[in-house]
Amino acid sequence: MYRLFLLLTLLFFTNSCQSKEEKDEAKKQAAYVDFTQFKKGRPCAEVKFMCLPESTDKNWQSVSTKDHIEDLELTAKVETKYKNIVKQWHKDYDAYHSKTHPKGEKKPMLITSLDKDFFDKVDARRFLEEMEQDLEKEFPGFWRDVPKKVRYRWIRRAMSKAKRFSADPKQNNVIVELCARIGLDFDKDPKWKYIVQFLKRDPKHIDDSMGIVVDYLDWTVFNKTHSFTGTPTTDWLMRGAHPGLPYPKKPYPKLND
Repeated sequence: MYRLFLLLTLLFFTNSCQSKEEKDEAKKQAAYVDFTQFKKGRPCAEVKFMCLPESTDKNWQSVSTKDHIEDLELTAKVETKYKNIVKQWHKDYDAYHSKTHPKGEKKPMLITSLDKDFFDKVDARRFLEEMEQDLEKEFPGFWRDVPKKVRYRWIRRAMSKAKRFSADPKQNNVIVELCARIGLDFDKDPKWKYIVQFLKRDPKHIDDSMGIVVDYLDWTVFNKTHSFTGTPTTDWLMRGAHPGLPYPKKPYPKLND
């Protein structure tokens, strides 16, 4: 009798757990975002700047950032100074680490604070231009007639979004890819709640999680067959997406098929 009681109790808890898991998955599927759902609340349905919700807000577009990096022009003079700093930096570094470097000698100054500030600004400005061009290449016509300074301000706002998920905004271009698809304020839109939850679950591997989300969106919303880095989308590539994200209605191709 006691064994029967234990068996019935075990079956009850097993069924309860399965029922909860099934209910959770049912909720996710009910909130599944396809292209039809994606279009709601957007000025238009394409992956372009003018289709992003924030594109209609002109207030932020006219406000410069505190460091004015988007205002920095990469003139020939600026580029020459930048290259000279890098050259001297490498020269000092190599001298310090050479075998003939006298022991005990004070470590040489690799770069002055003034040059470091200049270097960082040019480096950041270069990244903005690179990211701008990458988006245009990935989504032809993404920017159209958007002024350069507005493009760079938007990219920097997207980079700052990384801090929301404990990621480094200075080294994060994947968050820009994500925001280009669903907007800067996706974390405030209930439509993307499972994506937000997915990004919050593992702060130590947030960059990987962001990449998974971008590939997931490309497959489920935009019907792309390759990741944003060019890798074919397969069940192996997307192995980290589940159970955190709703399973796609169109199954991933199997890697070994």
